[in-house]
Amino acid sequence: MTFNAEFGYLEALVRGYKSGFIKEGEYRALCNCDNLDDVKLTLGDTDYVSVLSQQAKLTPDSILNKIVQKTIDEFNFLRAEAVGQLSTFLDFMTYEYVIKNVCFVISGLLKGADPEALLAKCHPLGQSPHLKAVLTFESQTSSDGLVDLYRTVLVETPVARYFEIYFNMELKSDQPTREIQRVYNEAEIDVVTTMLQKLWLEDFYKYCLALGGETAATMAELLEFEADRRTISIILNSFDVSELNDPQSRDNDRKALFCNFGKLYPECTLPNTRFSKASDLASLQAALEPYNVYRNIWKKAQETAEARRSFNERLTDLFFEHEVKLLTLAFMGQSHFACFYAYVKLKEREHANLKWILACINQKRDSKDLNRWIKIL
Repeated sequence: MTFNAEFGYLEALVRGYKSGFIKEGEYRALCNCDNLDDVKLTLGDTDYVSVLSQQAKLTPDSILNKIVQKTIDEFNFLRAEAVGQLSTFLDFMTYEYVIKNVCFVISGLLKGADPEALLAKCHPLGQSPHLKAVLTFESQTSSDGLVDLYRTVLVETPVARYFEIYFNMELKSDQPTREIQRVYNEAEIDVVTTMLQKLWLEDFYKYCLALGGETAATMAELLEFEADRRTISIILNSFDVSELNDPQSRDNDRKALFCNFGKLYPECTLPNTRFSKASDLASLQAALEPYNVYRNIWKKAQETAEARRSFNERLTDLFFEHEVKLLTLAFMGQSHFACFYAYVKLKEREHANLKWILACINQKRDSKDLNRWIKIL
């Protein structure tokens, strides 16, 4: 009853932002560009006209950075104006990127990378003033420096609880500094990040369900798909990890990374199921057979791929295409928060499309490669 009074203005605003997405015809015009100057002219007919008007020196990175910054500015305005539950919802959305940035920075510092270079590569939606504190450390790989970084990450950032849960599970030593260094040196950083994002995703899912109404229904479908996609990706990636050749060890390590919700849950976590026995593409396909959406996506990937590598790439693209459909449908309902989530995720896909097209044009790649973008709306 009070949704419009509290959140109606920002919902209307984000729906207005939606009208600025690049259309199919504009993508095709971009694909016909011969150089980056042509790209700038073509983008002059889109919502990005003012972004590039003052851009003299054109490179794929400079163009993309300006485009991404426009989205960041729009999101930051929404976040600054949001109140109450919407403010918390938008904060939750940024935690995914904060986790990625923190893991990236910690891993890079332990390897002796330049902190300023690391911060420059962090995702802008996950920027935190606490990340800049690492610039004050004289020796990031020293014991004292790592302890300070550890404390900063766990205490000062909004994702502290996820790191605390993870390290409480992984660290059994009385010397946490050495143990943290061991985890980030020996474990794949992608595995650490996946575990932390799993904890965040479960937390976000609970929050969305607690909101109830249209937000809970729409976000449940979007986040359940994300959880299922992660499960399938984790199983696929486990096929190539030599340390997981032992079926029992492989199954246990995989299950630890699965979210505790989704269409594939709880079957994917139960013993003696097709998921627990999945050890190759054929057995994973059999496990997905009862799930219509994933069975159809898998079948379509097989029909358009020949080698295993191209199959994985095609499967990834098809997952993105299905996600875009779900995100687009999120704009159909009224008086809910899912459209804010959909806007950011669709913008990510638009940025990925433009990054690919810009790189292909700059490298003079074949038109067959150039047209591998995913239609947004």
